[in-house]
Amino acid sequence: MDKNDLNERLRALGLYSEYYHRLELKPLANMLQVDEKLLCILTGVNEGRRRMLAVTDYRLIIIGAGAVTSGEVTTIKRSAVTAWKFDRRFLLSSVTVTAAGKDYEFRQTQAARKELFEKAMGSAPRVFGD
Repeated sequence: MDKNDLNERLRALGLYSEYYHRLELKPLANMLQVDEKLLCILTGVNEGRRRMLAVTDYRLIIIGAGAVTSGEVTTIKRSAVTAWKFDRRFLLSSVTVTAAGKDYEFRQTQAARKELFEKAMGSAPRVFGD
């Protein structure tokens, strides 16, 4: 998927104005398969660094991009996720995803992403080839 396709998907999700400038979008666009559908994006502090969590119909992608590096990328198959939780607070919330016995926690996430995140995680994961 190229960056223009990703920008169109962000517009469709109503997120373009919040994320169009993020450094993580370039590595995300390079990683997404043409038929992979982006369902949700949020940012938060994970392991002491600001990172982006992208939820697709196939996987979760965690990206921590720097200004001079391509950043760190972690991918988790949606089928490997055993639990997830969105704790909503007034402005800043937290998200915890458990996969393969490891917890991935994102603090200081946007509270307004709760509905979109729950809808994305509640959808059935796709297996490549479907």
